[in-house]
Amino acid sequence: MRCRWTGALLVALSVVACAGDSPTAPTGPTDDSTNVVTITASGVSPRKIQIRVGERVLFINNDSVVHEMSSDLHPSHLACPVINLVGSISPGQSKETGNFVTVQTCTYHDHLDAQNPGLLGSIVIME
Repeated sequence: MRCRWTGALLVALSVVACAGDSPTAPTGPTDDSTNVVTITASGVSPRKIQIRVGERVLFINNDSVVHEMSSDLHPSHLACPVINLVGSISPGQSKETGNFVTVQTCTYHDHLDAQNPGLLGSIVIME
């Protein structure tokens, strides 16, 4: 009887601990995939996308090699550090940027192939 009570108490406590509301829930890619950049052997597509402040961008690696998507300028990657959260993406993997919070245009490249024009792109953040 004591074990059942302890188990029930643990379940109840974990439900209460996980039930908090997030005051600023991040916004992810939309259902229509407008916030998605696909990487293939021929490069990134689309090369330029427009998103709204607060949104993120999902990078999908459909290539057969690893890519490391980073903010410009190479090699410091300081222009839009939120892009650096994507980092290394293995074939078949996808990763998101952080939330873009400033109206601006952010450019990026593949750190592992920084001079490849097919792997250069931009994200235009609008209000």
